[in-house]
Amino acid sequence: MVIVTVWGKLWRGILVTAALPLFCFTSTIAGQQNPSSRRTHSPQASSLLAEAQTALAQGDPKKAIAILSSHLQAHPKDIRARLALGQAYVIAGQNDQAEAEFQTVLKDAPGDVTALASVGEIYLHEGQLDKAEAMLGRATKARGSAPRIRLQWAVVLARLHRYKEAQSALAGLTPPSEPEERVGFHRLKASVASGLGNPSAAASEMEKALALQPQDAGLTMATAVAELQSENWRRAASLAEPLYSRTRDPQAGLVLLEAQLGMNGDFHKTLELLHASQLKPAEELAFRQRLAEVLISHGEFSASIEELTRAVELDPNRGDLAYNLALAQFKAGRLDDSLQSAEKCRAFDDTADLEDLLGDIQEARGDNLAAARSYQAAVRLAPNEEKYRLSLAVEFVRHKSFDAARVVLKQAEEVWPKSWRIQLALGMVEYFAGSDEEASRILVHAAVLAPEPETALRYLGNIQMDQASAPAPAAIAQLCGYSDWHPKDGKLQYYCGALLFRRDYASVDKTHADEILRRLHTAANLLAKDAAPHCQLGKVYRWVERWQEARGESETCVRMDPNSADGHYRLAQIYQHLGEAERSRQEMTLYNAASQRMADENARRDETMKTFLYTIQKEAPDYK
Repeated sequence: MVIVTVWGKLWRGILVTAALPLFCFTSTIAGQQNPSSRRTHSPQASSLLAEAQTALAQGDPKKAIAILSSHLQAHPKDIRARLALGQAYVIAGQNDQAEAEFQTVLKDAPGDVTALASVGEIYLHEGQLDKAEAMLGRATKARGSAPRIRLQWAVVLARLHRYKEAQSALAGLTPPSEPEERVGFHRLKASVASGLGNPSAAASEMEKALALQPQDAGLTMATAVAELQSENWRRAASLAEPLYSRTRDPQAGLVLLEAQLGMNGDFHKTLELLHASQLKPAEELAFRQRLAEVLISHGEFSASIEELTRAVELDPNRGDLAYNLALAQFKAGRLDDSLQSAEKCRAFDDTADLEDLLGDIQEARGDNLAAARSYQAAVRLAPNEEKYRLSLAVEFVRHKSFDAARVVLKQAEEVWPKSWRIQLALGMVEYFAGSDEEASRILVHAAVLAPEPETALRYLGNIQMDQASAPAPAAIAQLCGYSDWHPKDGKLQYYCGALLFRRDYASVDKTHADEILRRLHTAANLLAKDAAPHCQLGKVYRWVERWQEARGESETCVRMDPNSADGHYRLAQIYQHLGEAERSRQEMTLYNAASQRMADENARRDETMKTFLYTIQKEAPDYK
């Protein structure tokens, strides 16, 4: 269940909008150096161009336009003059006429860099990013292209969220020499790094920009945001705190608050100041939402309630605000308030999300029937969403109504035959109902479907280890196959080695003993605090009659797990074989005590059920 939020995009928006200054590259008339325009001019033409340039320098683009237009009537193929005319139109704010002149140049000289770049800049100014990118891309690849054009192209690519291409465009470019442009360069690189999911690199680039203009409040804010994204909480706080103290800018306060929350600092004073912020009604609603979302993202549900309550007061007709308030109250343990807020939501619109939340609230309040009704309502409202079927099945499992859970999951299986979550839940329901063989078969299938099958395989391994019969070949194949591909997964190495041992022990086949020992030793090394691999090694060494090694591993087993009745019994047998009768009697005494403490089968299943209920909800889409 996910809070309705715009917060996830806020920081990216602050960074990206700050990071995309335009690098103006349109050359002056005198500065044209394009190969296509390097033609010998008569003294008269050069004089006219100089006169037009002077008019532009004096702020008189109309005079320049008149001079150049008159010249081009007599000399229509003069590219330098036509480029100058296009630039004069740009300065005069007549972009349509400017584009027409540049396009005329491109008809005669398709690779003219200035014309391509100038048209691209016009498109960029008008917000036609795709057209701008096409022109600037051509200009960048044309002969004689300047680094500034590559920078402008990278700006457009970043605004189009084509960050990988923007990164390539920036590769090898050195920062401009002018301080203002240098700041823009680092901001652009920060934006690209952020878009590529590299917050540390983004923060580094913003720090370079800030070093050039350390007194710039906007730059300080953007750098604090970048440090926040990279979870460098202390640096973000050190930037935001003086800025907030000086300006009382609520956005700076939000950055400071999140930084303090991130480093587990005292945030209450900042929260108090933010709560007291005086804002226009149109601004306050969004601010209260954002403030609540920052608090919620760091688990401060109780503190968020006041902000969400105020948001509901500001716009009582917003069902999403009432829902967020109900969810925060539920997470804070205020169940009656949460129920009241959720019931109010129904007045706006009864949604599957709302009914799912009501089910959670009623379950927490102990009203199991009401909870089941709400989960069923969620399924009716959104029959094509898997998570609500899972919520209903989990509710039945929680109260050991396994037949009902099976029906729900079988229906879900028809809708989503390739869902590993449905198969995982169905397999575990069979296990809780006592059908270990069927549970294992389904869990093998779940592991095949799952993109990351560790969860299904661990449950499968546990079930196979607990059952009295020999392990299923399909289960061994899945567990050992996965462990071969993931040699650092100690738990799966353990399951594979232990199940191979159980299979071979039943068939009295010792040909795989070395492989079994290798896997179990690997598991023991990877699971340094787990007694189970040592306990299994003790069994295997006893089986192959390597008694001293059996003794050592079994002693480690009971030292790490004193409640292992099986470990004490096996160690007693080993001591007996080695002629240590007194130690054998001591271990039998410990065995008898451990046997009385040993949980029965139902208790073990109940413990597994608790773990499963947590896991399946955590693994469900839109985890609550």
